Amino acid sequence: MANLDNSDGIQKEFRGSVLTGVYNYRDIGATINHYCGKRIMKEGWLFRSGRLDHATPADVEILTLKTQLTSILDLRTQSERDRVPKKDSNQNRVATVPNATVHQIPYLNSQFTKKALLSRLPWYRLIQVLFCHLLGFRTTVLRLTSTLTIVPLGLKGIAYECLRWLKPEIKQTFTILSKQSNYPALIHCTQGKDRTGLATLLVLLTILGEGHEEVKAIDYDYMLSNEGLKPIREEMLAEMTPLGYTEESGFADAEEGWVETVVGYIEEEGGIEKYLANAQVTAEEIKQIRECLLVSSS
Repeated sequence: MANLDNSDGIQKEFRGSVLTGVYNYRDIGATINHYCGKRIMKEGWLFRSGRLDHATPADVEILTLKTQLTSILDLRTQSERDRVPKKDSNQNRVATVPNATVHQIPYLNSQFTKKALLSRLPWYRLIQVLFCHLLGFRTTVLRLTSTLTIVPLGLKGIAYECLRWLKPEIKQTFTILSKQSNYPALIHCTQGKDRTGLATLLVLLTILGEGHEEVKAIDYDYMLSNEGLKPIREEMLAEMTPLGYTEESGFADAEEGWVETVVGYIEEEGGIEKYLANAQVTAEEIKQIRECLLVSSS
């Protein structure tokens, strides 16, 4: 469905990021409309990206004046925010987008840590991790946890565990996005790929549906992350390797089949609406999100 003409305002080709210090940035509505060849979603309402910390002054001006961001949903943990490397000694760790409220929704809660990660460790490894944690060896804890549990689970396994244990955070995400006053909104994590991809997938399943073509459109949006992150792939690997993620682990790339697999997990729960109901997302919130993001929600 690519190379569509522009007669109906649909992009002829996918346009890369207009930002220089923020990677993997895109208008989700424009991406879906481009793939489908018709206007399904409102454009300029919902965006996704990698971290905003290194946004340039020109980037901030675009996000403020052109995009007019109202809400930023930051899915990173506090430790991730603390670890962001500075580009220079005078730079703030987090660029500020005026008039935008930042909602910190870490897609890694204590339940996830205990049930999905620590429970998989043999007792002697668990003692080692806890001992390093008590001594304040944060990098060692992260490297052990990623090497022993996260990497073996893989991107698909992590997504499954996120669906199991992050229901409060998913509920918070949907509550924010159900309010028209919170748009335009941007969702991001560190790379804007997996956690952002999961949140985006859940929203898109909710408003588009779970049919074959809809899932293909969601997959198209997700896989664009490989192109969006290409300019900083080596930099990403340099950050990830000390934490236990090798290039071979696959965590630096969007994975083929990830969307289809995650949708399969949701279908096992009875479909998107039943899954969201189990996460305490209300029917009214779903209705409001559809009204906010669809060109026609009828």
